[in-house]
Amino acid sequence: MNVRHDQKAAMRLATPAWLLSGLALLLGASCATGQGTFQNLDFERATIAPTPVGGGTYPADPAQCFPGWTVGGSGQYLAVMYNDLSLGAPAICLMGPTFPNSVGYTPLQGSYSVLLYYDNPSIVPPPTLSQTGLVPATARSINFLVGNGETGGAVSMNGVNIPLVPIPGGRLAGDISAFADSVAQLTFSISPSRVGDNGMYFDDIQFSTSVVPEPNILTLSALGALLVGWRALGRRPFVLYGLKFRAEPGGAANRSQPNRSGTNLASAAAGSGR
Repeated sequence: MNVRHDQKAAMRLATPAWLLSGLALLLGASCATGQGTFQNLDFERATIAPTPVGGGTYPADPAQCFPGWTVGGSGQYLAVMYNDLSLGAPAICLMGPTFPNSVGYTPLQGSYSVLLYYDNPSIVPPPTLSQTGLVPATARSINFLVGNGETGGAVSMNGVNIPLVPIPGGRLAGDISAFADSVAQLTFSISPSRVGDNGMYFDDIQFSTSVVPEPNILTLSALGALLVGWRALGRRPFVLYGLKFRAEPGGAANRSQPNRSGTNLASAAAGSGR
């Protein structure tokens, strides 16, 4: 009787452990769905041995630098580096951690960030960093951190180019709603239309439920900020797109059309008495 009693007690004690394990699995799965099945979107899973202070590694093992990702785009000319820079060949470089390295790059967040480099025109296509996964069902956009003022990057889903716009926080964002809840290949690269030395330093890729603002909305917002700033600075006359604006007593901006010689037509009419 004592043995059977002990077995029942053990089963009662084991049951909560099974429940806790199941709950942990469910919670882990729910957290993972936020980014679908994509992995290492912040590049923190690098397993390559750290370079010495002031040092770099070339060639570097792509599997150790970018677990979960596939490097490509430039064939045999592609250089994969760690804390180092290319002298002209298309390159994918892992940078970090924050201790001084040979090129002085500081990660944008965490310990590691990625630099894509492409000197155009070139006989080979730009480098690419890709992976395939399930896009979250609720995703409407993708965004990522970039180096200060960088806009030369290119993002595609299943080979379809995703137009990018700057958003607050030093990030670029693009609309990927057409790919929500589907398996797709996500690719980061350099725009082949840009001539010269081109690089994109980026990190912290995120799928988001937020809708990306249209470029024309961003332009109108910037124009609105310009007009507000003009009024705050004393409503001084200014010229925008060839149109001269000046303030009326009531605070409204009056527009007058310049002629081809650059003389303001409204001022010329006033001077002639007409």
